[in-house]
Amino acid sequence: MSAVSGNRCGHDPRQPKLTPAHPIRKGKGGLPRILSLAAERAKAWYYHPKKCPPLLTHTNRQTRSERREACQIVLETILSHLDLASMCLGVPTPASGFIDIDMRTIVRDTGIGQRRCERAIALFKEAGFMKVTQPRTQNEEGGYFGCRAIRVVTETLFEWLGLGPMLRRERARASERLRRKAQKLNRKVSDFMSRVRDKFKKTGKAFFQKPSPCAEAARIETARRWNMACAKYMIAGFAPEECRRRTNAELGLSADYSPGRRA
Repeated sequence: MSAVSGNRCGHDPRQPKLTPAHPIRKGKGGLPRILSLAAERAKAWYYHPKKCPPLLTHTNRQTRSERREACQIVLETILSHLDLASMCLGVPTPASGFIDIDMRTIVRDTGIGQRRCERAIALFKEAGFMKVTQPRTQNEEGGYFGCRAIRVVTETLFEWLGLGPMLRRERARASERLRRKAQKLNRKVSDFMSRVRDKFKKTGKAFFQKPSPCAEAARIETARRWNMACAKYMIAGFAPEECRRRTNAELGLSADYSPGRRA
């Protein structure tokens, strides 16, 4: 627990951490300059939140500093995975189509907890900077299941950063690079951008089926017990990761368990 601010995520308002565990690659062999430039400009929002009203919780009340810190970390991670041609988070490939980035990858590359990442993304959605959709498909048995979420960054984010015209130029270049790559491999651009769902057909019912009422009730009860046990260690002053480790050991759960985490 931080002795400076009293929060449980290690945040220090006077010395904020605004860079993720895996920063945007710059220079030769790195990502397009617009992505690192956007991350750099957005950092001003931490110190001057009123420069970005969509990220304010109320008209005259700024977002808490630890939330603003998480937003900077998550935003740079999002930009580092942004495909400019489609504005989706992921990688277009000729063999598997477009591979969307999952939440586990975002959490890993930010270096912060999943809940902080989810809250930051929720704030971006409310601000109109991101859109998130959860596709559903049908397996051979007729059951429906959710596929990996599709996360899209909107042009609004770049407009707020004063990078609208630059974004349009960079998107045209990215589209042209993708077209040339597809032509070189004698493939269609659509082959790179399609999202393949067939590989889930046989496993969909087993792993993606909506849980039964009993299973859902058990999950909720486990989460309640976990939160109560974890609170005890937080009050005792242990760091967040140590709280989770001790809680999982006490309840006999897997080492990486936390409420709300999905496969």
